[in-house]
Amino acid sequence: MEERRGLAMRRKGQVRVVEAVLATFIVVAVILMVMAFTRPLKSVYIRETTDLRRLAYNLLNDMATAGVYERTVGRALVNPSDRSWVDDLRLLISSSLPPDLVFNMTVYRLDFNLQTGRAEFSYLGSVANANFSSIRLYESESVTYTYVATGDPDSVRGSVIYIVLTVGFAG
Repeated sequence: MEERRGLAMRRKGQVRVVEAVLATFIVVAVILMVMAFTRPLKSVYIRETTDLRRLAYNLLNDMATAGVYERTVGRALVNPSDRSWVDDLRLLISSSLPPDLVFNMTVYRLDFNLQTGRAEFSYLGSVANANFSSIRLYESESVTYTYVATGDPDSVRGSVIYIVLTVGFAG
């Protein structure tokens, strides 16, 4: 009798473990289904612009780390009539961004007038993969970036470059 009673208690314990595992599985499945049908706290617009902003700053930082500004824009700083840097920069940006994005990068040289204490912008050029005056952007983000050329070539060392980059989706 004692033996039967011990066997029955053991079976009840095993059933309880199986019930607990099944209950956990059901709770997790319900939570996953609820998460699949609910909207995220941030809107799609906020998430997209945040991603575009991060992408733009990452691109600008990566280009600065690689010394791209000294080697491309630096040619315009040394010789303002040299426009070969525009195509090189367009190729670098196009290969670094996803293919469905459009971009426009406007580059200025920032000169400081010590007499008046003012900063003056000198337009160097624009680089784009689309005509921004004729396309419609349904999602875009514009970021600014200031860069001081510190690397090679020595002729551009100490030059301040001001960049305005707009990336977005055309529609």
